[in-house]
Amino acid sequence: MLGKMTMWIVIACFLVGLSATARADDIAELRKMMEEQYEQMREMQGKLIELEAAQKQQGFAVQKLEDSGGFTIPETLAWVEKIQPYGDFRFRWEYRDSDWKSGSDDRFRIRARVGVKVQINEEFMFDFRVATAEFFDDDEDRTVGGDFASGNKTLGDYWASDNAWIDRAYLVWTPNWAEDWSFKFGKMGNPFYKVGKNQLIWDGDLNPEGVAFHYTKGKLFVTGMFGQVEENGSSADKRMMGIQAGLKHAFESGNQLTYGASYFDYSNVEGEEALVDDLFAGNTTLDGETYAFDYNLLEGFAQYDTKLGDMPVSVYGNYVVNTASGVEEDTGWLIGTTLNKAKKPGSWQFGYTYRDLEADAVFGAFTDSDFARDGDTNSRGHTFNYAYALAKNTTIGATYFHDENLNYKKSDNKRLQIDLKVKF
Repeated sequence: MLGKMTMWIVIACFLVGLSATARADDIAELRKMMEEQYEQMREMQGKLIELEAAQKQQGFAVQKLEDSGGFTIPETLAWVEKIQPYGDFRFRWEYRDSDWKSGSDDRFRIRARVGVKVQINEEFMFDFRVATAEFFDDDEDRTVGGDFASGNKTLGDYWASDNAWIDRAYLVWTPNWAEDWSFKFGKMGNPFYKVGKNQLIWDGDLNPEGVAFHYTKGKLFVTGMFGQVEENGSSADKRMMGIQAGLKHAFESGNQLTYGASYFDYSNVEGEEALVDDLFAGNTTLDGETYAFDYNLLEGFAQYDTKLGDMPVSVYGNYVVNTASGVEEDTGWLIGTTLNKAKKPGSWQFGYTYRDLEADAVFGAFTDSDFARDGDTNSRGHTFNYAYALAKNTTIGATYFHDENLNYKKSDNKRLQIDLKVKF
């Protein structure tokens, strides 16, 4: 009996020893893990301290930047912020069907324009642009430059390289001492206001040359220009002096009425030859050789802008009369409307105009080059246009002309243009 008890006591002691040994090993392992975690926590705490210090330093830098008024470009790159590039491209398919010539024709055309504006200082800005255009020749078949009333270039010249011409090159002066005034010098975009951007008097691609000024004060705006049309090396240079004044009246409803008058006086035109290549563009001539009259144009215009719901709507009218002596076919007029704006992707725009332009109502070389027979006066008819915004700064559209050119017995003309346009 005593032997069995002794055996059980020995076994119990052995088991207790094993248990104690196992607990000691577990405790040692647990202590080791805790020490490792403690070291990791110390490392993390050190990294957090470094991160806080970096954030604090960054905060000081940001505050210093804000206090200084913003980031300062290095002096060697300061000119970059003064330059603003811009441009546009148009791909066109055009179909023409005119009674005055047999058959119809279609063609592909492009217009590409790329420019840059440079802010020289607080008062002066320079604008320079090049553009495509067809060649224009004078009466002696000498090339005088690109077409002044169109930037289109017809495709199909054996894939030859096309020309680009200086389209704009002018300086704008906005004096600090006369904040309501600005002046332009050189070859510029048309400075005169045109209701609905219509082309009754001026083609949209025309870029006059000379000196112009703008004055704005409240509702009033005034524009004047001294333009050099043709330099002959004598006092008989063809020139144009123009003055325009108008008012923009905003109503409490948000609608706006813009109206005014202009006077454009061309000198040394009567009895002179056409500007280039016998381009009288419908104006009356003496035996087809020289201009029969001068062109002193008095213009009246008005445009009313409103909304139908959220849709912007404009209606406008333009009237012009040539006040030069002896002129009989002296009057032109246009009415039109524009619905909506094709700006945001998915938006659309529709426009319509009707015009009646007698032979000597305007200087024919400078009027709309797409209307009638490539821009002739002595014409009348309709223009419809529609545009849809495919994406930002990208539209596709169609323009349809149905007009009469009264210089011909068979005068009915139809022209369809499909345009893909991008701006940048």
